[in-house]
Amino acid sequence: MRIELIDSDAGLQALIPEWAALWRRVPTSAPFQSPLWLTAWWSQFGTGIPRIITARAGGALIGVLPLYELHETDSIKLLPLGISVSDYIDALIDPAYPDIPDLLLAAIADIIFSQQCHLPDLPPDAALRRAASPHNLREICDPGPPCPVLILPADPDDLAAVVPRKTLRDVRQAQSRSEAVGPVTIETADLSTVDGALEALFCLHQKRWRKRGEEGVLADPAVRRFHHEAASAFCAAGILRLYELRIGTTLAGVYYGFHSNRKAYAYLGGFDPEMTRLSPGAQLLQHAICAAIHEGAREFHFLRGGESYKYAWGATDQFNLARTFRRP
Repeated sequence: MRIELIDSDAGLQALIPEWAALWRRVPTSAPFQSPLWLTAWWSQFGTGIPRIITARAGGALIGVLPLYELHETDSIKLLPLGISVSDYIDALIDPAYPDIPDLLLAAIADIIFSQQCHLPDLPPDAALRRAASPHNLREICDPGPPCPVLILPADPDDLAAVVPRKTLRDVRQAQSRSEAVGPVTIETADLSTVDGALEALFCLHQKRWRKRGEEGVLADPAVRRFHHEAASAFCAAGILRLYELRIGTTLAGVYYGFHSNRKAYAYLGGFDPEMTRLSPGAQLLQHAICAAIHEGAREFHFLRGGESYKYAWGATDQFNLARTFRRP
């Protein structure tokens, strides 16, 4: 067993093929642990020094903890790649080596210039959540936000067993009202349309936020560039689920999500505030949930935040956890 530190952009790039292969063979990996997502994030937001901790057995890559070193005025921090835009943070661990998380976490103490390591948004099944605290560092644990999850039936016809009947009835009524306006279509973006669909999402999202007198997170050009890069890569890999809802001639809403390892993730949505009475967001969610079931998903993750609409679909809370390690 060998623990190594990658501390250059060239080293990070060289790791990507093995890293991607490890992600594909870990049955619990989420899209947020994919190098497709994390390297897109690094290309837009990487302002420090990469500190990628890896584990190898017989030369084969069996674990990756992708961190970077951020220099601030009063401290030097280790933070995970993908922080802020990733709803779930974790190391990537070959399941045949259950002790690797302890070794990866212990290795952060050997990165001598860092004064603290902050690991937010660790979901309940995270390898880093159960890993032993390094003996020579002080740890603080903080509860994270709720991340509601809907357990899916095997057949869309059985949705009424898990989704409140009122929600399903409201969606049916919204669909009927929409059909009275004009043809209702939901299109799935592919490589030729993903950029246009994302721009439509950005426009709808910003339109809604500006109506509140705010800009919203997607106003930042770097955030938009990140999503273009990540979504295109996910589309090519079969992970992206990007749906456009049109009612008559109007683009009413866009759903931006992911699917991997029998789990679906509702990442972001946008809808035309002028179409609110037709519930475009709810129509898109029902489409996404039914599509996820058809594709074999067993969980539908609404991700961070306790917004009321998530519970209207029958989702129940799971909670992320933040672990922060400091030198004595």
